Amino acid sequence: MSEKRMGHVIALLVLACMLMSPCLRAQTLYASPAGTQNTLCSSQSPCSLLAVQTAIRAHRDAGAITTDVILLDGIYRLSHTMHLDNRDSGAPGHPICWHAAARAHPVLIGSRHVTGAREGQYWEFALQPDEEAASSIYLHGQRRLPDATDACPDCKVDENGLFNIPPAVMQRLQAGSLARVHVRWRDFHCRITALGNDQVSLAQPCWHNTAIDSRNDWKVASPFGKYYHAMDGFDDLGGMPREPGTYTVDTARHRLHYLPHADELPQTPTIDIPVLETLLSVAGTHEKPVHDLVFEGIDFANTSWHQARTDDGYVSLQAGYLVQGRGRQTLPDNGEGMTRINSAVSIRAGRNIVFDHDTFHHLAAAGIAFVDDSHGVAITHSRFTDIGGGAIFVGDITAHPPDADAKTSDVLIADNQIDHVALTYRDNVAIMAGFVNGLDLLHNTITDLPYSGISVGWGWNFEGTGPVQSAIHIVGNRVERVMLQLADGGAIYTQGESTPGTSCITRNAIDMHHSGEGNGIYLDEHSFNFDVERNVVLGAWISAWADWSGNLRIAHNWTDSKGTPHNPGPTKIWAPNVTDLATLPADAVDVQRAAGAHVDGALPTMPISIAATCPRD
Repeated sequence: MSEKRMGHVIALLVLACMLMSPCLRAQTLYASPAGTQNTLCSSQSPCSLLAVQTAIRAHRDAGAITTDVILLDGIYRLSHTMHLDNRDSGAPGHPICWHAAARAHPVLIGSRHVTGAREGQYWEFALQPDEEAASSIYLHGQRRLPDATDACPDCKVDENGLFNIPPAVMQRLQAGSLARVHVRWRDFHCRITALGNDQVSLAQPCWHNTAIDSRNDWKVASPFGKYYHAMDGFDDLGGMPREPGTYTVDTARHRLHYLPHADELPQTPTIDIPVLETLLSVAGTHEKPVHDLVFEGIDFANTSWHQARTDDGYVSLQAGYLVQGRGRQTLPDNGEGMTRINSAVSIRAGRNIVFDHDTFHHLAAAGIAFVDDSHGVAITHSRFTDIGGGAIFVGDITAHPPDADAKTSDVLIADNQIDHVALTYRDNVAIMAGFVNGLDLLHNTITDLPYSGISVGWGWNFEGTGPVQSAIHIVGNRVERVMLQLADGGAIYTQGESTPGTSCITRNAIDMHHSGEGNGIYLDEHSFNFDVERNVVLGAWISAWADWSGNLRIAHNWTDSKGTPHNPGPTKIWAPNVTDLATLPADAVDVQRAAGAHVDGALPTMPISIAATCPRD
């Protein structure tokens, strides 16, 4: 027998032995809230989540190609963030699936359950040190907020903080109280550090950073700009709460006092206090990415976030990206170098990772982020509600990373229901995408937001010439009741130059009749190379105001507004569109009916890959 043929025979024998090996058969592991550190992880003897992770790594080292992790019903109260890395990966075509058992409702939760005592009309709870900065608590699954003052139109600003504060407000403030204000599209939260007769000093660099500027004239949207009218109010007050359903914290005595509603009085004084900022971190590296994972049917709930109470505070630039750091005198004109709001679930350097039929709720900051060199990732058929920041973040805000391959790519965001997010940090949006190569935003339903619904791109007019993103497909989404508090945004908002012939905004159903000031579709600074067609835009219209945007085709859309072209130019096609409608034609009604989330659907096919051209009917 020839040496070459002998090699083939040996290879076949090895393959046959591998196929007969039990190590290659799918391994099914079980977890439960009461699971232990045992090594069985069986349905009769389930493990804790940490023990399941240990077993997965052992099986993978032994050659298992698929691991099925079944989460039994109940609340998984995490004491630490769950960290997954390259060692927790599946294999191409054989992902490790973390999913709910049939008819089960597993919840990964980052709070402690605390029982208190009645003290007159109040409930009193003893606190641990890491519980004292809670931005919200939960009572039977309902968010409860710190007691707060009303707005302060009399408050004046200077470089140190605020003055001319009414006595009734001053008597409720203490060192550590938070001052809140929004101006146009930006939101600010700075901590009080000292109090005077009618004035307070605010934490630095937080207060300083609200006013620094760039060539974009961002200072105009600050407490020092012409649009400032009033402080929105103050949180984290001293004394006892005055409004039913709110609380205050006595940091000297380490006590939380809650004033219950009348119908809550007979209940046992129990609350959930969030302590974890991140529930699940999936993080690889460029050389060793974490890959081939599925998370299905899991709830993520009850996080905390303390950033606003630090010296940096919360100083938004736009859409959940923050100005931080001392010594800043100006801001970069392209807005790069900002810090993204924290998220309950984060994926960094991930490949072929899917979240499907999951729920994100009761979160202090954002929901989920696919960032930092992530490729082939998806979030589908999921629900986002009661979230302090944005629901979904993808990509980053560096147009030209040192390694071009590190730019996030091939992202699918489809059939998600997103409402009542950005409750605390109002500049956030439902879906925020920085610079991405290949993004399908398909059939999401988005409602009830203080600012924009969907935001894609970054950089304003200062990223130079040439594409910074490609294959951006915003198709079949339903967006209603947005821009409820902030200004200068829209249901769908874009920036940045896309690769010609790859990007589109089509077949979306937008209703701005019950929204605030804003555009239906807002093609903002340096938006280039988008086809905008067959959208139903009610109660508003499409803006492409900047002379430095172009190569825009805006045609075959329907609106009940006048539909006047906004700053037409030689590279902006604004016709034909059907405008000033009293009744929608049948084709427009069909677009409305087809738009929005389809809640029942199959797991997306892996690997996730986004086509270069726009999806058609």
